[in-house]
Amino acid sequence: YDASRIDLVSSSRINYGGQLLSTLSKEQEAIVAINASGFSIKNKVLIPTGTVIQNGKVVSVGAPNYHGGGLIGFNNDNVLVLTTDSAETAIKNGMRDAMTFGPFLIVNGKSAQVSGNGGWGYANRTGIAQRKDGIVLFLVIDGRGANGSNGISIADMILLFEKYGAYNAANLDGGGSSTLTINGELINDPRGFGYTGERYLPNAWIVK
Repeated sequence: YDASRIDLVSSSRINYGGQLLSTLSKEQEAIVAINASGFSIKNKVLIPTGTVIQNGKVVSVGAPNYHGGGLIGFNNDNVLVLTTDSAETAIKNGMRDAMTFGPFLIVNGKSAQVSGNGGWGYANRTGIAQRKDGIVLFLVIDGRGANGSNGISIADMILLFEKYGAYNAANLDGGGSSTLTINGELINDPRGFGYTGERYLPNAWIVK
């Protein structure tokens, strides 16, 4: 309910393969945490997709983003901003914490128009949104058979965020990365291709 309590935090072991969200959230004393950036791996180092901004500074520039969208983050007024601006422009305009991913689902009250299921089929998904009254929504959907779920499509994510009154909403990294913790405890059932359990991650959105 108070977006000023939401931060984007990086793994303290990002140069050593990242951290499980349950470990990272305990380290950060987070009440709630969800996964954030996509990533690539090079020499066991997790490199977040696109640009990562923390406290108004660029902390990482990684692999290109092929998921559409752009920068997803909160400005100094604690408003969720979705923008295709450069990191320099976004920071100049007051962005405090942001990461790159997509696609954008709802922008300033206007839902994305997608064909069919929106592409990428049905899978575990993570999303973030904010209502016009400032309330922030975290969404984590299990898939790949976890808890009996086949997952959710991009089109269904839009409908779900509309149902809960989202004014701005975006898709975050999904699949085996989709993870939710509350008070440091894993709540959902993360699954990737050929494995179950948490994946090592580069960063997370947390509520403190």
